[in-house]
Amino acid sequence: MRGWLSNKGFMALGCMFILSIGMNSEGQINAEEIKEVVQVNPTNADYESDFTQQIGDWQDIVGKAEKVTDSSGLHIANQVLNAQYESVSLHLNTGIRTSGDVEFTFLYEGQANFGLVFRGDPDQSSRWQSFAYMRDGKWQLGQPGGKWLTSIVGPELISGQTYQLLIRYEGKAIQVYLNQQLLYENEEVIYPDGTSIDGDWSGYAGIRLFGQKSDLNVRSIRSGEVNSITVEDPTPQFQQMKENWRKQLVSEEIDLNHSAIKKYVTALSKEAEQLYDTLNKETDRTYLWPLESGNTPSADLTTQFTKLQKLALAYGTKGTSIYQNQEISQAIKDGLDFMITKKGYDGNKYHGNWWDWQIGVPQKFVNILMILDTQLSEEQRQKYTQALSQYVPNPYQQLYTKPQGTFVNLDFIPNFSTTGANRTDLAQTVLGIGILQKDVWKVQEAVTSIKEVFKLVDSGDGFYPDGSFIQHETIPYTGSYGNVLVKGVGQILCIIRDSSYTLAEEETKTFVENVQRAFIPLIYQGEMLPLVNGRSISRAPASTKVGYGSTTMYNLLIVANFAPEKQQKVLKEAVKHWMSFNPEYYLTNTRDFNDLLMTTALMADQSINGEQLPFIGTKMYGAMDRFVQRTHNYMLGLSMYSNRISSFEAGNLENQRGWHTSDGMIYLYNDDQVQFGNSYWPTIDPYRLPGTTVDTISLEDEVSAFTTVTSKEQWVGGVAANEQAIVGMALNKGGTKNNGALLPMDLQAKKSWFILDKQIIALGAGITGNTTASIETVVDNRLLNDEYLYQVHSDQGTISQTNEESEKEWLLLESDRPNASIGYYFPQKEKVQVINETRKGSYGEINGAFPSETQYTGEYRKFLIDHGKHPVDENYAYVMLPGVNQSEIATYANQQPVSILKNTKEIQAVEVQDAGYFGINFWYEEGGELAGIKTNRPISLLKQTKTNQQIYTIANPTQAKEPIKLTLPNDFTEVLSMSEGIVYDDQTHTFTIDFSRFESKTIVVK
Repeated sequence: MRGWLSNKGFMALGCMFILSIGMNSEGQINAEEIKEVVQVNPTNADYESDFTQQIGDWQDIVGKAEKVTDSSGLHIANQVLNAQYESVSLHLNTGIRTSGDVEFTFLYEGQANFGLVFRGDPDQSSRWQSFAYMRDGKWQLGQPGGKWLTSIVGPELISGQTYQLLIRYEGKAIQVYLNQQLLYENEEVIYPDGTSIDGDWSGYAGIRLFGQKSDLNVRSIRSGEVNSITVEDPTPQFQQMKENWRKQLVSEEIDLNHSAIKKYVTALSKEAEQLYDTLNKETDRTYLWPLESGNTPSADLTTQFTKLQKLALAYGTKGTSIYQNQEISQAIKDGLDFMITKKGYDGNKYHGNWWDWQIGVPQKFVNILMILDTQLSEEQRQKYTQALSQYVPNPYQQLYTKPQGTFVNLDFIPNFSTTGANRTDLAQTVLGIGILQKDVWKVQEAVTSIKEVFKLVDSGDGFYPDGSFIQHETIPYTGSYGNVLVKGVGQILCIIRDSSYTLAEEETKTFVENVQRAFIPLIYQGEMLPLVNGRSISRAPASTKVGYGSTTMYNLLIVANFAPEKQQKVLKEAVKHWMSFNPEYYLTNTRDFNDLLMTTALMADQSINGEQLPFIGTKMYGAMDRFVQRTHNYMLGLSMYSNRISSFEAGNLENQRGWHTSDGMIYLYNDDQVQFGNSYWPTIDPYRLPGTTVDTISLEDEVSAFTTVTSKEQWVGGVAANEQAIVGMALNKGGTKNNGALLPMDLQAKKSWFILDKQIIALGAGITGNTTASIETVVDNRLLNDEYLYQVHSDQGTISQTNEESEKEWLLLESDRPNASIGYYFPQKEKVQVINETRKGSYGEINGAFPSETQYTGEYRKFLIDHGKHPVDENYAYVMLPGVNQSEIATYANQQPVSILKNTKEIQAVEVQDAGYFGINFWYEEGGELAGIKTNRPISLLKQTKTNQQIYTIANPTQAKEPIKLTLPNDFTEVLSMSEGIVYDDQTHTFTIDFSRFESKTIVVK
């Protein structure tokens, strides 16, 4: 027996650790997840099954047991026969053996009296041996005939955890491992009556249930020859992952001579001192820190843990005044105990917002435990992680939101599985619990669960092939939930780096590519464009101009840390470019020590210069109805919606006036430094957002619970081809609701944008509707920088009135600062109203969840086209010219470079010959014909004329799957190239195009 042990490597009985595996929303394991999980340890087992595909062959030799399978594995339950509960069921697929390894994985749910059978004889009901759990950490080994060892003591099993029990038997010798740790070993098993175990029996492996009615969930069984199932001590890996986690939070090796690091430590120290001074230390306390204004009871839980985490960060960071202070350590642990025993975070009940109980609190809780690690007893570690495990049993299950303040039993949403950022948030907590518990299966479960968020989707939440990111089914959320997802995945991948859980290189590369495609085109001076921030646009920002974007910068650096070399350089170049606009901010507003180290290292890296713009050109995010253009002088964004994407999201009392933010809103950034910044959202007229065509009827603040509205229209999208593009939106306000009530809105319009460098041509047609207010097109509504000087000029002269309306050929909002002026040219002349307006407001007026009563003032210039109360087939046309001066716009108007070929509800088309640009949107279901171009379906087409060739780029903005037949002008002699999915018939000169859902197609002719 000792020789056998030495071959395998003897492991002393150590502290217990617990295993668990991936569940779906019903607490069931997904088959594909189990297949990955059961391969955690290398094995040469002859037989292995997770029971998700088939139940296999079973034989009951004692009593009777019911056996059923589902996605969580095998459920086996003993049946009462003649008042007897015992059942012994042999799994005949495991093979008949005298010696071998047999292991089963099971979910423990508080049962007693169950175990693993080895050497079970199918022909004799009294010839079998088993190792079984009784209760309270007590185990038994034996065989029928009164031959039982009942004095085996091991760790007490914890309900809700998953365990592996491995029996290695050879002759009279036995070793038993529980979760890779040696539980029992004996070279010769001798029973109390003095007889030895029958070591020459042969038989199968199976399951024994006895002493009471029981139902056991068996996740897997595997069997093979002796030593075929590997036993490895995972402790070093867990210790390394724990250290990786700690290094993201604190460091004991700090260069306090570095000014930014010294400033960080000083600020952290001061904040922690203030928190400790204000901590309620009374023995009969009812709170740690007083409830903050605006906090709900469940939000207060997150706030309390956030403050405990801040104390922990300072405790673990060298150089602070409370570094390694045992008084502080004890105060934190006492605080954790208080939150569990007095505030109800005990794993049993909850109330209010599910997010606080499953994401807000757990993430801070786990961080605290990682920092305090060596200060925790095993009993404390188990108590804390067991409470966490009840709220976050796996990365898939989500609790319902309940009324605030009234505790109820845990109530997980049935038939539901988390997605996107929520998945990664939960996975990060599961990973932390797994590391703290030394739980192989929880770690594997966390890693397995995030692989799904890497996969490109074509509906619902997640990353799309074109770089779109959706959360809550229909909301573009790259800047908010997308950021959370990237941070979570990035931190997980950094924590598991160089362990056996590390993802394959190709999987990591795929994730990094998704991040690059999704994020880089949507960032301006370090800040995510608001058009992908969802309801978070209504949250009070940081006090600097790049508050939100800073989080994105840190997250991209986290991704760069594990990215392949080429992609790593791209990300670091991009981040350094954006950080250069405000480097002091990024060095002084880091979330943790890891952010600070990444930032200082990047700024000191001379091989990364960050001089080039990370993105130049145009990008159509067709899967989320968003478009961006970036040039050297400005950035443009378009926000739209359709039958696939919602107009906006309100919820939790946030974004209460986001009604029109996707009605064709234009985001034009230049060097005015204030647009869409701190004072914008609380002061902008929410009925008159730039670029929109709106029914200005008064609406109530939206306070409904995540009610969203999609359009009846599917025609939204367009073509992006390098520096040029064409975009369109079929606007239809029918069916719009306000707080759940259907509105009488019936406004419809066809809106198109023809995009060139320094020219944004906007057409509107078919504008039809009825209202008691007015239907207007907002050419622009520009927030002015109060440090700049502005004037408004037109072809009629300077406009100084507060409110002026007349027919105009052009307008110029002129600034005294470079690249802060914008021109507006009206090719067919328009009656435009010019309004000077001062507006005041606070974020508290548009967001009740994170109220801020700070008052902002905004000075605006509005340029409006009023279509009246009952327009029928009205239209408009204007060209935005960023950066022009008065002389340049006058020259532009005189030269008339833009030809509007058609502006109707059937077709909108523009040509700019000097730029080799021709764009056309066919709106009707039957297509149409113009300028020698004919289609049988609605399409968006951009023709770019280059030297000796013409490039046609075509998209299907309806995203319908029917093939499209296209005829081009018969002025070419050769088809040089075509995208995949295009067939050309040279007899009929017809192109037949099959579209991937979000991809445009290109035809190049000579």
